[in-house]
Amino acid sequence: MIYKIKGVLLAKKANSIVVDVNGVGYLIFMPLKAFSCLPEVGNTVNINIQTVFNDEEGFVLYGFLNEDDREVFNLLRQAKGIGNKTAFSLLSFFDAGELVNIIINENVQSFLVVPGIGKKTAERIIFELKDKVKGREFIKSDKAITTINNDAELALVSLGYSHKDALEALRFVLSKNPDINDVQLILKESLKYLMKR
Repeated sequence: MIYKIKGVLLAKKANSIVVDVNGVGYLIFMPLKAFSCLPEVGNTVNINIQTVFNDEEGFVLYGFLNEDDREVFNLLRQAKGIGNKTAFSLLSFFDAGELVNIIINENVQSFLVVPGIGKKTAERIIFELKDKVKGREFIKSDKAITTINNDAELALVSLGYSHKDALEALRFVLSKNPDINDVQLILKESLKYLMKR
């Protein structure tokens, strides 16, 4: 099973990318939320992979920028009636930390913004996964980082950047430095990213 792919980004498509590894091009489906953190075509990428097999398409590669998103993707797939495509769609709207917080806080309404997710499906996800997401180590760090992210986002907005640009910068910085937990450092790196665009 393919677990991680490192290579040259050949193409970005609607919901997938192509990565060249020693002359072999791998088609990898990636959540839309991750696209703002990807480099330009021609640069090297390092993608976490979840390999899934289905009868219609054979082996399908789902890609994630960090381990947490991949782990939450696999957790979502454990919920009854939630297949690969639905789990993938959820991660196109929310990152791992956001999804975990929605589940723990039983925030059904948040799930309803995702196409194809109705109230019953949202309630089933929360019911089946609430106990499974509790006590996992990465969740504690996600919550801490989320709070720091909010502070950094507000600071960027107060400097005149839009919420969209602020989030794009934060996602880029955190994809490169997932363990960063200092708001001033996050802000500094985010400003560097925004000024280079």
